[in-house]
Amino acid sequence: MRVLNVPIGLAPFREQDKEEAGIYDVVNIMEKRANDFICEGEFDLEQYARCLLHKIITLNKSSIKPFLQQQCLLLEDPFVWLNKLEKLIDLNRDVFNTKEQNIKIEKALVVIELLRQEVEITKKGKYDFNKVKHCLKTFLNVEEQLCYLMELKTEYLQNKPSLIDTNEVSFDQKINLEIDLIKGRSKIKNRKQKVKNLPGEEKSLRGRDKLKINTNVNQFVDLFYQLSQEKKVDGKPYLEAGATDIAELIAERFKDKDGRDIPIATIKTVLKPSRFEKRPKGDARIPI
Repeated sequence: MRVLNVPIGLAPFREQDKEEAGIYDVVNIMEKRANDFICEGEFDLEQYARCLLHKIITLNKSSIKPFLQQQCLLLEDPFVWLNKLEKLIDLNRDVFNTKEQNIKIEKALVVIELLRQEVEITKKGKYDFNKVKHCLKTFLNVEEQLCYLMELKTEYLQNKPSLIDTNEVSFDQKINLEIDLIKGRSKIKNRKQKVKNLPGEEKSLRGRDKLKINTNVNQFVDLFYQLSQEKKVDGKPYLEAGATDIAELIAERFKDKDGRDIPIATIKTVLKPSRFEKRPKGDARIPI
């Protein structure tokens, strides 16, 4: 078998040995040799190069790009590997004897250049989310931050890189999460500002401590249930209010007999007509 000219540094940076080789894995075509190309304790660079070229010329033309993409995802520095692969092909042009082989090799060279450009874009940090978060700090307001993120997401999706690590949260998903975070913070900030701008008397009321109840929570909530569901005048309840409004009122203005906040979910449960078992029975019920 002809000896290849192999550039230094072609070897992958991560082991690729698997019990079962996939369609895009580089496997050793020599019998009785391990898939990780380790021979007598050392990486067999020439055999790896031979199998790599063999893989390229035996794949369907349409499979060359996903094959090289998969190899890049396995590497710590795909840019170096792509350069070395290009050099490997140039040094061994005479190995490819048929028209079909040369067509596939030319396709591989085109893909190498495309992938190299994508790696360069990634290295520049355009889609580096840590740099995106740093850039967000330079904007003056929330509107500018949101516009920047939406434009960046649109550009990313329109020119989505081929090299995407499926084990990580995608860039567009990170953008969505950041947008939700910014909107959430803005909503809380606006709410605080509204309270701050309330007239003195109303602001004082909002800022008061919650009122303490000295009965069981379900007894107290049941009073509101009776007012809104059972006690009526002229066919109308004493208190016209929905369960959610009542629950929010109680949670916001009252605390239990131990001085703790009352969970809104607990209040809603007691207020549900179907959850009669949660409301007090007999003498435990406070009559209105």
